Amino acid sequence: MRGRTSSNDISRYKAVSTLSSIPSPDIAFIGAGSIGAPMAERLLERGRKLLICDPAPGVRAHFAGLGCAVTDTATDCASCPTIIFMVANDEQLRMAAATLAPALDHPAGPLVLVMSTVLPETVHSVAEQLAPSGARVIDAPVSGGSIKARDGELSIMVGGDENLFNEARPLLDDLASSIFHCGALGSGETMKILNNLVGVTNLFLFSEAMRIAGALNLDLPRLVDVMEQSSGRNAGTRDWEARKKLFAWNSTDLAASKAVVDVTRKDLRHAIALAQASGTAAPMLEAITAAHDATPYEAILDRWRTLASDAEQTHGRDKVTKA
Repeated sequence: MRGRTSSNDISRYKAVSTLSSIPSPDIAFIGAGSIGAPMAERLLERGRKLLICDPAPGVRAHFAGLGCAVTDTATDCASCPTIIFMVANDEQLRMAAATLAPALDHPAGPLVLVMSTVLPETVHSVAEQLAPSGARVIDAPVSGGSIKARDGELSIMVGGDENLFNEARPLLDDLASSIFHCGALGSGETMKILNNLVGVTNLFLFSEAMRIAGALNLDLPRLVDVMEQSSGRNAGTRDWEARKKLFAWNSTDLAASKAVVDVTRKDLRHAIALAQASGTAAPMLEAITAAHDATPYEAILDRWRTLASDAEQTHGRDKVTKA
């Protein structure tokens, strides 16, 4: 069972710890939601000792069952030599960092990895907030989704001091097959947001195209082959079976689908913020964001479930339920 962190849970990062004492783990992992949870599981498989900090009881129960120390308050993470933030959004990151900052007491100053996708200015704000304790901060947002997170095949874009990047590299290697040092602090987030501008649009537009194809009774695997060798090539056509698994993972229930959709909507709004900050007109981005915001969660859930089903992928089926 994996829980998912919602905005209603933000204040619970200040809750009293459920632990009477905490072991000395290698890594404090703050925020183990839809992508954070499989990342944490991957690190456990690689022999890392984790303290999982998450407000959701289901998440804590899951990782306690795997032998992890668990807590619902960020202050319990203060003595860990490495701290990962994998919360859902900028507000949660600021809240967790504000709770953690006064308690930090690691003698060498912890290495802090902001792996959530947030605005670069949020990373700078958090770095300034944690600096008095000697914390050393890099941003390292991830791309690839939950399945690749579980398999250690993420792409990670890192911003920050090159020495800190090299220090974090063994940990990043446990999680990713592609790692990029993008430049100064915040540059990893900037590149991740621009990547997501295209990736999120592709994810949803591709699923719409495949539903149209299904409604027209086309052979979906054949269409995937055509697109892969043509101008429609995308992450879904590169590995259709993997994309179906992602659709299945994201559509286990409405709450799961909503959590993913909310994150992607946040990413598109961040892209608009970057466009505005740079003085760049982005009419297509604005139109895509508005259309995405207007699409009901239930319609997206239905579309993903249909595409995830092997029974729906065969040519010549008699009926397709339209979203």
